[in-house]
Amino acid sequence: MRVILISIILVLSINLSAEAQGYQNNDTQQMLRNRWAIGMFYSDNGFGVSGTYSSRLARTSDLNIKLSISGVTDNTEVEHYDYYGNSYVNNKVNRLYMATLSFGIKHNIFFDDIEGNFKPLIKAGLAPSLILITPYNRSFFQSFQYSQTSFGIGGYAGIGLEYYESNSIGLGITLEYYYIPVVGPDVYSLQDKKISNVGGVQIGFNFMFLN
Repeated sequence: MRVILISIILVLSINLSAEAQGYQNNDTQQMLRNRWAIGMFYSDNGFGVSGTYSSRLARTSDLNIKLSISGVTDNTEVEHYDYYGNSYVNNKVNRLYMATLSFGIKHNIFFDDIEGNFKPLIKAGLAPSLILITPYNRSFFQSFQYSQTSFGIGGYAGIGLEYYESNSIGLGITLEYYYIPVVGPDVYSLQDKKISNVGGVQIGFNFMFLN
């Protein structure tokens, strides 16, 4: 996975340098512009929400800064329900939450070769994360009084498709893989089962604001 991440980043860097040179030499290129996006995603850990700020680096390449928030679970967790409809997970010791601030480059591939408003893309970058740990044997709100934190840092790579509805709004769908090893204190959701990687596959849906 690390080799794939490095390869994609190198490809993006080469394309970005070529685009930047072309932009400087062509006065007819469109102006650089910033973009905001809000979205939701589904991952191995369930659903999450995200917000993205993009700064145009070249005509078809952006610098992306994304904040995403989601829960974290062990992939062997099974939720059960008692006679009264209350849910519980056997051997669960902590509730886990993750906030990831990712930095990377998004490049629209085949931008001039594909007609219409649908544009495919590739992306890659770094992904530091803050992990919040709260005890499962406490009530949801009370557990935050006993919370602890850990950290993770890694990278991500992905592909996707954007649709430009107009000059002001657009829609996007992405498939990304995050590799985020835990580098802080050990993280447990289930008793005696340490989670070493809080990343995984994400399918994201975004609503983009263009200006």
